[in-house]
Amino acid sequence: MRKCLFIAFLLPVVLVAACSRSAYEQGEFPELSIAIEFPDSYVPQTRATVGEIPAEADENAIHDLAIWVFYSTGEHAHQKVGSLLVNNTADLPVAGGVRKYALRVDQAFMLERPKVDVFVLVNRASIGSNLTENATWDEVNDALFGGNPYFSPNQPVSAVPSGGLPMSGVGKGLTVGGEEPFLKVPTISLGRAVSKLRFVFCQMLTENNTEESYAIERVVLNGNQIPMYQYVFSTASYRIQPNNYVSAAMEIPWPNTLELKSSEAPEIYSYAGQDGPSYEQLIKDGITGNHLSHLGTYYLRETDKALRGTVYYSITKSGVTQHKEMDFYMAASGDFARNHIWTVYGYFISNRTLQLAVSALPWDKNNYTIEFSTASLQVTQKFIVEENSATIVPAGPKDHYNVFLDANRAAHGYLYVTTPQGGKLEIIKEGAVTDVEAYTVTPGEATINPSKNGGRIDITIDRNQDYSGDPSGKTITLSFKAYTPDGDREISGASECIDQVYHFYL
Repeated sequence: MRKCLFIAFLLPVVLVAACSRSAYEQGEFPELSIAIEFPDSYVPQTRATVGEIPAEADENAIHDLAIWVFYSTGEHAHQKVGSLLVNNTADLPVAGGVRKYALRVDQAFMLERPKVDVFVLVNRASIGSNLTENATWDEVNDALFGGNPYFSPNQPVSAVPSGGLPMSGVGKGLTVGGEEPFLKVPTISLGRAVSKLRFVFCQMLTENNTEESYAIERVVLNGNQIPMYQYVFSTASYRIQPNNYVSAAMEIPWPNTLELKSSEAPEIYSYAGQDGPSYEQLIKDGITGNHLSHLGTYYLRETDKALRGTVYYSITKSGVTQHKEMDFYMAASGDFARNHIWTVYGYFISNRTLQLAVSALPWDKNNYTIEFSTASLQVTQKFIVEENSATIVPAGPKDHYNVFLDANRAAHGYLYVTTPQGGKLEIIKEGAVTDVEAYTVTPGEATINPSKNGGRIDITIDRNQDYSGDPSGKTITLSFKAYTPDGDREISGASECIDQVYHFYL
């Protein structure tokens, strides 16, 4: 069964000042209110987008935040609408929580609804950024980072820095939409501005083979591949300062304390087209199970080049040692664009030379999104039924499942909804009248509260013990509706609560 998880980093922007014309005439100004929501630190195991590799907890850590909003076109093109810098941890939302900030905008902006350029930077200290609230459009758009020690092969970064990993997102020419008092712009994707390179090795597990042994001596990443400087913000797959690369190679020696681990089937750790989380778990299991030797993980600036390097190794047989080398390389330019993972895996098979397998995969690039609207419905995980609470089998159409309630036991499901905070989510039974009457669904309505279990809403589907007819074969599905906190307005997008369609049967 396919489960979809959207780990959302949301920046809803709404107008929260009084919306009456008389209020403006009295000298009050509308505000662009920014509500920032962080995902909960707990992320359920799910199948991510095929090919994407999930991030570690410290690779997701948020230490500081900066936002700049500029006019995009017209007579005010590139003039600032507003900006926000948040440095103190106490001023950032806690995991699973929401924190609101406000930017003052003038009445002309409110009435004009101009196109805007939005820049978002997280963990700016990790790249030594000196951008301030007063930075101009040119300063933000053309901001660079590089040199040493900012993710350079000259000073390899092998662990997440204390200031986190840099993440950035930009949207240009965005239309300000929505209705008063809820102004919004389209979603902005936020991704890491660096990429990740790791090396793992193993050898074939053999018995009573004392005549032949293998050793990795060092791994070298060629020079003139990683740029001296790259841009902080990019609307393309990569954006670097051209024709300026770090000349030095990056050399990784094999530590004397690191053993070359063994596996009965080392070829199983080669990437074979499986989904990203499955491959990541395979590698992790190989390392923790003492079947793979992890030479190291390195965070580097992106590049437009297809990376190349060399593994230096030796084979000792009957007391004679031969020193050899083998090149590795990426398939295409752009495989090491920002927010990618490149895995170099080498393994020895008895009586053969070193085998190398490389893979370049996206690094959960869609896991963080920024949405500018607290009036909209934000679902960070769509409704799923817990597999151990009922018998679930695939139905005919794609993403449809039949759920058969077990005797004397209810089915349980849940979803995660984070905005509008304080709003209501109505859970609706769909089906023929007599079928609907045979079920109870609890709750019928739930309050949206992202600070409680990350916005999780648990739903129980059970038999109606007061139903007087024969419940056998009765079937329903579920649908959802969402309402603003005051209950006056239904919010569109409730279909986003559903990815898999569950047909419940008694």
